[in-house]
Amino acid sequence: MNVEDLILAAALMILLPGCSRSTDTASEVVPRNPKEAASQLQRVFATAPAEVKQNADIASQALRKGDYEKAVVALQVMRNGKDITLEQGMAIHNSAVALEVNLVNAMDAGDQNAKRAYQLLKELKRK
Repeated sequence: MNVEDLILAAALMILLPGCSRSTDTASEVVPRNPKEAASQLQRVFATAPAEVKQNADIASQALRKGDYEKAVVALQVMRNGKDITLEQGMAIHNSAVALEVNLVNAMDAGDQNAKRAYQLLKELKRK
């Protein structure tokens, strides 16, 4: 995660609770792990158009199964999509952050799949 992403994430965590009147919206809950991120994606994209929802379902399943590379690609496809709401964009961002933390922890434990997925994530962020 680069410095700009960290600053954006910190700013959003500070500002979003004060900007919203409702405390139960999915975008305000920052997932602690990929499984929570997967659930958030499914909630936020439940009423999205079929193609967008399909990508969210793919990302959600990949996050739950620990299919790191598939999750990275699916989240990137969603991030590059059109007509994404603020809430959906936050869910995508939250999922990517939860995934990245999980990848770093898995790499520290010697997981080569996590290492490949992390490299892919870094390459896609540069584009």
